[in-house]
Amino acid sequence: MFTESKRTILESAARWHVRLNAPDCTDGERARFQSWRQQDPSHNEAYLAAEQISGAVTMLGATDPSLRAMTERAFAMGAADTAPGKSLHGRRRLVITALAAGLAVVVLGVAVMSRIPSTVPETDYTAQNGLPRTIALQDGSVVHLDAGSSIKVRLSADQRQVELLHGRAFFEVAHDAAHPFSVTARGERITDLGTRFQVESDEQYLLVTLAEGSVGVSDDAPGETNRQEVLTPGEQLQIAWADHKQSKQMVDIESATSWSRGRLVFRATPLAVAVEQVNRYATKKLRIGDASLAQLPVSGNFITGNSDLTVSALVAVMPLRAVDAGQEIVLFPR
Repeated sequence: MFTESKRTILESAARWHVRLNAPDCTDGERARFQSWRQQDPSHNEAYLAAEQISGAVTMLGATDPSLRAMTERAFAMGAADTAPGKSLHGRRRLVITALAAGLAVVVLGVAVMSRIPSTVPETDYTAQNGLPRTIALQDGSVVHLDAGSSIKVRLSADQRQVELLHGRAFFEVAHDAAHPFSVTARGERITDLGTRFQVESDEQYLLVTLAEGSVGVSDDAPGETNRQEVLTPGEQLQIAWADHKQSKQMVDIESATSWSRGRLVFRATPLAVAVEQVNRYATKKLRIGDASLAQLPVSGNFITGNSDLTVSALVAVMPLRAVDAGQEIVLFPR
């Protein structure tokens, strides 16, 4: 049996979990939650349990009749309080009590979480046909996969893992402190607890760009040292595959991640780099016909995939002329 104090903590955790996921939750409420969570380690443990039970019910509730029955029994607790005439406060308290009962199951380590498979099949995703792809994962996270890129996803009761096989992806991670979200790429692991970040891997470099929150980048290969770099918003970490030398710099987040919103934002970007980015999505490719143009700075906001509009904008504001060569558009000095 739980002590009354334990029951109170579980009930509070359940209430906070429901409130924080409500669309009208205010900044003030979130601040009060953080204060409550930091008051005692048991508060944090109870809230992590709330997140676990929520995730478990989401994964199994629709397919597991016995779990569904367990949930219904929990909500039937104190059924007398649902009789007509009972206050809205009383009905809300019933919901909180029912969720707290579910939390008790999690804290005791029985039933729900133990029945989620420890492993699930890996799922591969690829963005083809020159277009980015948006993927909604079962844990509530969203992956924006760039054109020509591919990932491998493994989600289970105790892990959330993605492997970037090739290319670039922007991650919007659903918060779950009990189950960190990690992305691996050729022996490097990027780990976070609920944030927005981008990972890009090519033949020469790994680039990790943090838009919001905090991530750690560490060696994932067996026998490697426990090196870890922690990024703050706006930082980009570059690691060279050849010698694992690394460097950090501040970048323009809007520009670096604009592709995930169907745009290309350039801020004094060398024309050669801008053309490379445009060609990721363009059916008709651009080519620089004079090497002297390569470092010409480009600034502007362009729609991905439309070469004609992009070229028209470039020619209008830059000393360029464009020649349509059929399969490509060639840029020359004007």
